[in-house]
Formats: sequence, structure tokens, C-alpha cells
Amino acid sequence: MNILICSVGNRVQLINYFKEELNKIEGIVVAVGFDPTAPALYHADFFEVVPRIDHPEYIPCIKHLCRKYKIKGILPLIDSELILLSRYKEEFEKDGICVIVSDKKVIDLCNNKYKTVKFLQENNFPAVPTYIDFGRVLHALNVGELEFPLIVKPIDGNGGIGVQKVTNLHELQVYWKENQNLIVQPFIDGIEFCVECYIDLLTMETTNLFSKRKITMRGGETDKSISIKDCKLNGLTIDLVRVLNPMGPIDIDFYNTKDGYIISEINPRFGGGYPYAHQMGQNFIKSIINNLNGIPNRSYEKYGGEYEEGRTMARFDQYIIL
Repeated sequence: MNILICSVGNRVQLINYFKEELNKIEGIVVAVGFDPTAPALYHADFFEVVPRIDHPEYIPCIKHLCRKYKIKGILPLIDSELILLSRYKEEFEKDGICVIVSDKKVIDLCNNKYKTVKFLQENNFPAVPTYIDFGRVLHALNVGELEFPLIVKPIDGNGGIGVQKVTNLHELQVYWKENQNLIVQPFIDGIEFCVECYIDLLTMETTNLFSKRKITMRGGETDKSISIKDCKLNGLTIDLVRVLNPMGPIDIDFYNTKDGYIISEINPRFGGGYPYAHQMGQNFIKSIINNLNGIPNRSYEKYGGEYEEGRTMARFDQYIIL
């Protein structure tokens, strides 16, 4: 079995995990990206430099590589590629290739932060109050529904890019004038948590789940965190998955406030902190391989998922000479 992983960037550890599992069954991992200096390319069994995802030859190139390497599954890692490949799922399936990504409607919903909040509210899930209309923001400030500081961010942003904390009306007006497609949220005074799940491609059930409390962040990703087990958090996660119907790996962010857990973001892909879950025994990659072989994985709700609580993860940098 061979798997192609797209836009690998610096996800070296993830590539190594796939390589380790696939090589056990005489399979290979093929990594692709448009940047020939992307470190993760050089840790795969094979790699190819491809056009950018907005290039008209990108999809034909991926199809060619699937034939060349006899690919069984394609895994996108970045949000913009999730959107693109979700549109071609059925086309690849006709050739016996599984695109390991949720359906297009799920991807579109999760990629738009305002749509995400509306979905959560409509389904009675706790969500961060979110505003998209500047006039509505001003009204909320005037009536005491909102107060400074506020968080302003792109409606389709990721990785913490463009997130701005504003402390007064003048800052808000300047930032709003200089940027497009923004949302405004209250600054949440709460502890951040993250739950990473794998949703079975065959049964659509949660089969892997790992929860952690964030300690520090860097570049929009968790830098240090500690493993936890919380029935309320896990139950909220499983209920959300059941209503949203995602597929494959998913990363969900929460705040824990005086009023309980609030869902802040849903990322229907491998999170940057996945290696922590993997090292703690939640092996999403084995689950993917089982699914690509037509084997469903055991339900988390029926069998649970074992990992040790209270272990701290600390990330660090490495380098490679090309």
C-alpha cells in the first residue's frame, strides 16, 4: 500500500510515522510540495516537486503521480488543499484512490469561521460569540454585549496568521479599514484545550481520541501541552463529531471558562501537534491503513482509548542540510 501526502512542508515527524508504518507492510510514503527546500520531502521514501495548488496543472500532476507510484490514498495537510481535493474525491475514487478528507460541505463550513460558529449555535453547541458586521459590533459595544479587548481575525485564516488583539475603538476601526473578510470575537479569558480525533472512513465513528491542555503556543501551533482525560470534554467532542460528520483526522480547539467548555475552532485535518497523540499511543496512521484495506477500526465509545494522563509534550527545532 502506497500513500501520497501533499504540501508536507516541515511535517518531518508525521512523514516518519507514515514511513515507519507503511514500510512494515512493504508500502511507501510519497511526499509532494511546490517548495524543493521543504524539509519533510527528504524524509519520505520518494518525493516530487509539484506546481502550486492554484496552478491548473496541479490536479493532473497529482493524478499522474498516483499512477506512477500506484497510490492507494491521498492525504492533504493544509486548509487550502483540503478545499481543493474535497472537490475531486469522487473523481479519484473512480480510479480506486481514497482522498482522506471530509466531504466538501464539511470542509467549506470549517474553513469559514463565521459559518462554523453559526453551525455550532444552530446545533446547540457552546461557541465563541462571533460578529461579521461592523455596525453590529458597534451596537454590541454600546449596549455592553461586547467590551474591549477584542480579537479580530480573518474569516478563513489559519495558523494564527492575521489574528490581532485590539484594546480600543480606534485600533478596531483602523484594523477593520485595512483588512477584508474579518470577524470579531471577545477576548476569552480561559484555558485552551485541544482534542485530536480520527473518524473512521468506513463507519464514520470516532476511533481515536487524545485530549491535551495547551501550555504555550508558537506560530499558531501548540508548543507545550499536557495530556488530560476529561469526560465532559470528550463527550462534547464525540457529540460534535456525530453531528458534523467529518472523516479522517480532525483537530478541535476549546476554551474552558467559568461557564464550561466553549468550542473555538474545528480543523478537519492532522493538527500540528499530532506527534504528541501518536507518541502517547493514539496511532491514527494504523487506523488510516486499516481503512484503506477495507477494515473498520474499533469504536472509541465502545472500547475507549488508552493513554497516560499528566505527561507533558515540549516541541523543539531541528534542521537538515540539503
